[in-house]
Amino acid sequence: MKYSTTTLTKVIRNLKARISYWKRQGIEAIKVCISSGNRKIGRVMNVSLAPIITCANCKECMHFCYDIKACLQYFNVLDARARNTALVMICREKYFTAIREKIARRKKNKYFRWHVSGDIVDIDYLKEMIAIAHENPDFIFWTYTKAYFIVNEYCKRYGKETIPANLTIMFSEWDGMPMINPYLFPIFACKMKDGNKNRSVESFEKMYLCPGNCDICKESRRGCVVGEDTYTNQH
Repeated sequence: MKYSTTTLTKVIRNLKARISYWKRQGIEAIKVCISSGNRKIGRVMNVSLAPIITCANCKECMHFCYDIKACLQYFNVLDARARNTALVMICREKYFTAIREKIARRKKNKYFRWHVSGDIVDIDYLKEMIAIAHENPDFIFWTYTKAYFIVNEYCKRYGKETIPANLTIMFSEWDGMPMINPYLFPIFACKMKDGNKNRSVESFEKMYLCPGNCDICKESRRGCVVGEDTYTNQH
């Protein structure tokens, strides 16, 4: 589904209003929303931020953002995105501490997905993601990002080898959008209904087709869970 500029403006306005609301409530009032999973991603612990607002590189894809529908239909989803984003803005320490504590209590099904909605905010945020992966080698972490410049800059400063094997960073490719990937991160692409300008049909045949539920890939050790180039059909 393609969302109009009017619809996106409405969602952004509502998200900003809730972010401002939670910032006014103060640090003590904000509880981090960490989901245990849903029908699409399966039993995968995950955390999200506000779509578009935290996505620094979404000019080409924001009109097709899958999270816009959820934010339009469910106030609790929009509010959770806004609450987490507000805390990242005013007290990241509490945000990451809550995530660490939630992970520490997990005794089985040790999978964690960063950002069903939203994206890596900056290098310091990425460094915390990496630190949490190092601290929990028995967990599998993964994320999708269009913040290529942040990940590339991190690798330039600290080396890609400092990213542990249990954290997979998938470079999310969007047709018509330049993707600079000098460190050869695995790719998650979207096969467009009307054809792709930057990728041939044959190239998709070499990639793994996302089955639409992360539990399937967890069991088969395929796709994003293990850093395999993957694609999904536009929907």
